[in-house]
Amino acid sequence: MADTSLATRKVIRLDINNLKLLRDALKDIHFIDANWFDLGEELNLPYPQLKNIEDTYVNNPSHCLRECLSLWLTSANNRTWESLASALERMNQKPAASLIRNTYDDPASQIIQHYSDRISQVSLTDSCIQLLCTEGLITEDTQRKIERCGGSLSDTLRELMIAVSDDHGKLRSLGNILMELEETKPLAQDIINDYEKIIAKAN
Repeated sequence: MADTSLATRKVIRLDINNLKLLRDALKDIHFIDANWFDLGEELNLPYPQLKNIEDTYVNNPSHCLRECLSLWLTSANNRTWESLASALERMNQKPAASLIRNTYDDPASQIIQHYSDRISQVSLTDSCIQLLCTEGLITEDTQRKIERCGGSLSDTLRELMIAVSDDHGKLRSLGNILMELEETKPLAQDIINDYEKIIAKAN
């Protein structure tokens, strides 16, 4: 069986499935949509393709940004959070670059991203959802939303990334909570193993 742990892969390479997360991250840093062309250039996207986007979606910077990011996620070789942060730095947006590095390029956050598909399929019991809130992984508002959605974590991934990037110990807490359910024990063990190999070892 192939080793799917993040510890063997080192760096998360983004793809088109990360488009919404990428858009949300740019909203977090208050990125101005109108600056999309400059961002595309700093991400080393070909000028003719950027110009084509500009000509196709005239006076629609939000759509242009979405197409620019889609182009990056589907054609570039530098599809990492660090590449995005470096591009923002070159645009003199250093606070934004720092936020990207601290939240999304953080090793604990990267572990969440690595297992995002499996986490999205999880359906938790009310007691486990309560533990997520008690451990500070989600807010009370999010707890209520998850309960209304039948225990699904699919809409809480970004909140989990932010929580574990602020406090790496919360990633271990997430693993412990997932160990409570038989069907999520394999996922929990993978998260805990990566925590031990990447986070705990570094400390």
